[in-house]
Amino acid sequence: MTDTYFRLPNEVATQLQISPSTLRRWSNEFSDFLSTSAGRSQEEDEGKTSHRRYTDKDLETLMNIKGLLAEGLTYIQVGKRLQAMRLREFPSDVVTEDGEPQVTALGPSWQDSPYFPAVTVLSDTLHTVADGQQLLLGSQQANRELLTVVLQDNFNLKDENTKLRDRMLDLERDLVELRRFQDNRRDGLEARLRRLEEQLRPRNPQPKQDERRGCLGQFFGL
Repeated sequence: MTDTYFRLPNEVATQLQISPSTLRRWSNEFSDFLSTSAGRSQEEDEGKTSHRRYTDKDLETLMNIKGLLAEGLTYIQVGKRLQAMRLREFPSDVVTEDGEPQVTALGPSWQDSPYFPAVTVLSDTLHTVADGQQLLLGSQQANRELLTVVLQDNFNLKDENTKLRDRMLDLERDLVELRRFQDNRRDGLEARLRRLEEQLRPRNPQPKQDERRGCLGQFFGL
């Protein structure tokens, strides 16, 4: 019987392409489906706590968890799916009272299966698709917000155009009134000027009778 190989959290997080905090959260949320060393930290001597350690089976379970979460399932739904997978994998007559499978014989690890690389690729693909969907939803939301801003700007521009057109009409009316006022004032000034010219124009006085008779008339008494 060979010794069980344990992986440290950083190694498992790197292989799953997740952060250590995410791995720690998954380990706490799904501790019932992981080994004792992975589901909770072990206490060493003098009250010190050691790091979690993960087996090959734990890594397989975590990969399934990653794939299920990538499909959009909640933690509760993932737990139910893992429970259903455990019941299908281990019949009731080989499950102990504490819910752990009763192993009677050693079999090949899941990582030794030829389907293991395909499952890994599929899990990573689902995770990538989920990230792409989140980016697409974010882009759609940004586009909707941008469209709302553009529509609001269009409404504002229409309002400003209406105000500007009304202002131009008011200016045109004011200009027409100003021209009419100037024309009336010019006509009035021209009339006054003509009257002043008539008043200032010299008049020819009528000559007196003696002045019309001349010198000879005056001499002869004519």
